[in-house]
Amino acid sequence: MRPNQLLQAIGAELRMQIMTYMQTDQRAAYKAVIDSLAPAKRLRPAFILEKSRAKQAEWLLEQINTKSNEDVTAQIFQIWLLKGQAQMLITFLDAAAIAHDGKGEVTELPEVIEDDKAEAAVTALLATYPAKQAALYLYMFQQQREGGWTSLTKAIEARPELKLEA
Repeated sequence: MRPNQLLQAIGAELRMQIMTYMQTDQRAAYKAVIDSLAPAKRLRPAFILEKSRAKQAEWLLEQINTKSNEDVTAQIFQIWLLKGQAQMLITFLDAAAIAHDGKGEVTELPEVIEDDKAEAAVTALLATYPAKQAALYLYMFQQQREGGWTSLTKAIEARPELKLEA
């Protein structure tokens, strides 16, 4: 699934949760995204930033929902996951037995994730986090490697609650 398809599939509630996080906790990154997207619409970034937060989020979601801005969408997901959802990453990495720095940062991804470890990791995520949030993380994690990990694909496909459709 492409990042803009994921954006549609995660639903309005999670989209707004991500936008709110960007607006409040990652203000510099949020402003940089607005600064990069506004000129393409022949707008000054200040024009967007003067609007209410709800209108800013609405405009930004409209922009990142396009295929041409899917790199920006992926970057927003990564910021939200890596900085705002570090505990979710740690839960997954620990259950999958993937070495990390204690904050969710991995220096080298494994070539293979064993079936039992993939199943344990998916189970651990679903036990603690909402299904759409877990699904978003798993889809983004799978994109870290060409073709993803077969064992993880099987574990995801075995769980109907993780199925995201754009």
